[in-house]
Amino acid sequence: MASLLPRAAFLPRSIATGGATSPCTAPALTRLFSSTPSALSQQIPPESPLFINVPNPPQDQSIEAKRELKRLRGFVPVPRRIFAHRDSHQKPTDSWLQRAAPEPSNAKSQAEPRSEVQAWKRKMAASRRENIRSGVRDLWERKKRFDSKRLAARTAKLAANKAAAMAPEREDERLTRGSINEGTLQTFVAPDPLRFERGIASAARTAAIAADKSEARRDAIQTLYMNARSFIVSEAELEAAVNHEFADDHFDKMGQSRAGYRINNIWDSQSEPMSVAKMLRELERNNDTLVTDLTSEATRALWRQKKVAEELTGGKMD
Repeated sequence: MASLLPRAAFLPRSIATGGATSPCTAPALTRLFSSTPSALSQQIPPESPLFINVPNPPQDQSIEAKRELKRLRGFVPVPRRIFAHRDSHQKPTDSWLQRAAPEPSNAKSQAEPRSEVQAWKRKMAASRRENIRSGVRDLWERKKRFDSKRLAARTAKLAANKAAAMAPEREDERLTRGSINEGTLQTFVAPDPLRFERGIASAARTAAIAADKSEARRDAIQTLYMNARSFIVSEAELEAAVNHEFADDHFDKMGQSRAGYRINNIWDSQSEPMSVAKMLRELERNNDTLVTDLTSEATRALWRQKKVAEELTGGKMD
């Protein structure tokens, strides 16, 4: 800010005033060397171009005056679609205009005007009727003109697009494009020449598989029928079986077990139920017998299915 002060402000008071001290100049020098910032320095910082007051030329003032004018923004209303209805083509006709702006029908309106004001009102009414008729007709003509222009532009655009799509390849594009093998361009899948022979062979295999399944099902039904001879089908057989199984000397009649011990319960006559640890060892193929570990999954699945069928049917499945 010191560079913007006048040169006399840095001179002694006697030199700045020409060797004499005037009481009227002392306050001015004191204000120049004052440390209190002025209102102008508080509003305009030193880095601003307006910090130095340089007068603008007249043309710049006119530009600033134009910039100071506030731009009043508005909006244009959406025009009404007068002919939006499907029967709008009847609006320009005389019948529709006669209904829209009918002539006066009462006798009072058809009589001679009794004053100048009444004559002026009738004249204005006739002018309004004529204006609505001419306005509707002019709007209809403008609509037809706009529609014809729009249709012509759309037709020309479609024709240009079709011509561009159907146009032959340009010579420069043909000469500059990369060469592609003709076999690469053939993307269709050729039919198999042996497709009918393959279909016949597949049908034969499917028929053989179905026959094997049917034969296996027939064998299973026959085995179930043969094992059904020992099924309990009457109440007398059920009562005899219950008396036999729950008799007091049922286990004494069985004699001895395989190990030579006396049979006292069902677990002595039959093997003990499979424990969870044994099930896990069998699942992990970690049994003591090598034959069980080397059994295939198909054999194991068949054995499990036979066990389930025996439990459901009550008979032995061989």
